[in-house]
Amino acid sequence: MQPDTQLRRALEAVRALSEQAPSWSSVLWTANRLVGSDAAVLIVFSGDSVVDVQQSGADAAAVRDYAGHFHTEDVMTLPSVVKPPGTWLDTQILLPEPRRQRSAYYVDFMCKHRMRQLYSFMIENGPDRRTSLGFQRESAWDGLSAFLASERIRTYTQALQQAVERRRAQAASWLATTDHAFDALAEASCLVHRSGQIVHTSPAAKDLFDSRGSVVVKGGRISHPDPRERSRLEASLREASGTESVRQLVFRDSRAGLPVHLELVRANPLLRMGSEPLVFIRLRRAGLQAVASPERLLQALCITLAEARVLHALATGLSVSNYAQSNGVSIHTVRKQVATLMIKLACTRQVDLVRAALEIRD
Repeated sequence: MQPDTQLRRALEAVRALSEQAPSWSSVLWTANRLVGSDAAVLIVFSGDSVVDVQQSGADAAAVRDYAGHFHTEDVMTLPSVVKPPGTWLDTQILLPEPRRQRSAYYVDFMCKHRMRQLYSFMIENGPDRRTSLGFQRESAWDGLSAFLASERIRTYTQALQQAVERRRAQAASWLATTDHAFDALAEASCLVHRSGQIVHTSPAAKDLFDSRGSVVVKGGRISHPDPRERSRLEASLREASGTESVRQLVFRDSRAGLPVHLELVRANPLLRMGSEPLVFIRLRRAGLQAVASPERLLQALCITLAEARVLHALATGLSVSNYAQSNGVSIHTVRKQVATLMIKLACTRQVDLVRAALEIRD
């Protein structure tokens, strides 16, 4: 394959990152061919934990070893190593001889899995997520630095960063719209990893996440002071991250004496990098308005039952894609139903549809 063809295919794969659920396998495969490595790996960190690893050509045992233990010894993730987005890191430089032979990471991990050189491009390095695109070679190459500085690679990495920034902007817009809708309803929402690590919270969540309440934030994670209730919350987070079904929890709020209701659902794919297990949580205190049933929405708004079910899903925090996947219908069909609802209810935004649904009493 000619170099220009490799670059074109790699750029095409990167441009698809603006889609809701892009093919990271295509991104990794084309990047691997472009860079001339033996394997490519996308690694997503939340705090000090590896939350997602995707690979093309990598050994499964090596991936397990890295995620399970060696990520804490990775010389490219040490606090002393500056890793702004757009930076390339290379073990040949970070582990020069004779230090290389004294490094447990090199001897016990890299050599064990037939890696003589690892290099990584930092995609993002924020307070809640760090993402890198890594490459593996079975033989070391001292000319790598010059190659990575070439015009072809600069063109590719610039396109990659721009695509990630567009994806990040789309996610921020989605969260801002959701925050506004729930805040207007005196409700709260947050986005967390399966581990409970918080990625984003709405303004109203600060009132619920209090050390004197039932649902708290401890060490940057959503939690509960009672061990039994905390176990229940953790189990629900794990379940919600792996299914499209909604998980519902109720906790007693020790301050107000009213229960706090949580609805947990697997997050919109747009909010993820790779396949990181994110969960979207809707929170409200008892006494606040609940969503009317689809049957009641049908009667009150003069819409079809199918439209009422879609509207009910939106009002409970599900995205269009979440609803389509969980109900086995085409996303295009659901989008048409949403468009029809906007016409029937004289709404211009999904937020207005949600408000219309929440005005109906069962």
